[in-house]
Amino acid sequence: MPERGPFFRRAAYVAAVTMSSAAFVFSLTGIATTQGHVKPNGDAAAAAKRLQERVNDHAGRCHRAPAAPASASQREV
Repeated sequence: MPERGPFFRRAAYVAAVTMSSAAFVFSLTGIATTQGHVKPNGDAAAAAKRLQERVNDHAGRCHRAPAAPASASQREV
């Protein structure tokens, strides 16, 4: 009677590859149906609006003020 081990290993491999491929296709289908759009009244839209407001509040304060020019004695090195 032939060994069943190699057969079961191949079957498990094929099942794993099939399930992985199906999960990938399912995720692509979800992306394609939403077409990258966010509901304007959903949680993601509210989070994006909060993030945009936070970025706008910090605009102009990202960098320190320019350093004062060095005096003549400090430039001569």
